[in-house]
Amino acid sequence: MQTLWIISELFPPEETSTSYIMGEVANAAAREYAVHVIGGPEIYDRRKSIDREHPFPLDPSVRVIRAKGSRVDKNTLMGKVRSFLSISLRLYKLARRNIQAGDKVLLVTNPAPLVLLMARLRRRRPFRLTILVHDLFPENTVPAGLRMPAYGLVKRLFDQAYSRADKLLALGRDMADVLKQKTAGAVPIDIVENWADVNAIHPQPFPEGKVKLSFAGNIGRVQGLDKVIDRLPEGVELHFYGTGASEDRLKKKGARNVYFHGPFYLAQQEAVLGAAHASIVSLSDGMYGLGVPSKAYSIMAAGRPILYLGPENGEVGRLVKEYGIGYMGWPAQWDMEEMKAMGARARAVAETVYAKERMLSKLIKALA
Repeated sequence: MQTLWIISELFPPEETSTSYIMGEVANAAAREYAVHVIGGPEIYDRRKSIDREHPFPLDPSVRVIRAKGSRVDKNTLMGKVRSFLSISLRLYKLARRNIQAGDKVLLVTNPAPLVLLMARLRRRRPFRLTILVHDLFPENTVPAGLRMPAYGLVKRLFDQAYSRADKLLALGRDMADVLKQKTAGAVPIDIVENWADVNAIHPQPFPEGKVKLSFAGNIGRVQGLDKVIDRLPEGVELHFYGTGASEDRLKKKGARNVYFHGPFYLAQQEAVLGAAHASIVSLSDGMYGLGVPSKAYSIMAAGRPILYLGPENGEVGRLVKEYGIGYMGWPAQWDMEEMKAMGARARAVAETVYAKERMLSKLIKALA
């Protein structure tokens, strides 16, 4: 069997969405390849713990090599920079030591500096490099409100690095548009969307009482969550599940009817999403094509409508409009029967168009 190297800082038992996705990719790829994973520590966020009662069922044939982590706080700007650089170098050293000519490599775009390092290694060693683009750096620093020194130079370096890949995998149509511009059409681009795990997440009865909204996932800088809290309609509850760089700042707003519940395990996702009438997918202005929140597909699996607050022509916005599975912006009124109908359509789309096995098969074929 041919060797496939998966390089991702985040990998099970870590429970971020990227980790879960890459674990499932490794399992699917193990049917056709000898899969080796180069990953980071088992826990990315030290404020979280491993769910020992519900371990990720990783194929026993998958070999995992882990780089050591750092003790810096990744939720501060300087901590994030230091972590980015240190883990990138550690992952790169493992890649350089282990990857052989003729191997296949699937690289995830986090941490960002690793894209530059692996493109450099690709020039020196003839392996096939496929980049799975989860987010785009340095473009995403702009909507995050971060000042990037020598932004133009850094962008050119990353544009060149992406152009040296053999193939790019985009999570949506908007991202494919941006990647085509970024590489001047020099690299084949396949669109491979995330999926909905309809076997792990099932629709729950809608809650009684006042309208409840949830936001489950990374409470980060590019989600534009200030505008969500500031525009929350009177009498509507907003429940946050997760952690992130913006969590403490948002808590200090002291907004009424806004609740923070902290981190949760993937095994709790069904209950978390089922506790609300609708779930929010929010992105800052300027995030068109720079990321496709995977939470949208989990919301669909839970049979809940999506309240989308972001670039209108972004991938999630297109899904909401094309399938009638939620709201584009704040609705004028909350109609319970309408929300239930949207949720039912969302679940149907999750079971068919974005079923896990279908999307995984699409990704594995893209590696050929």
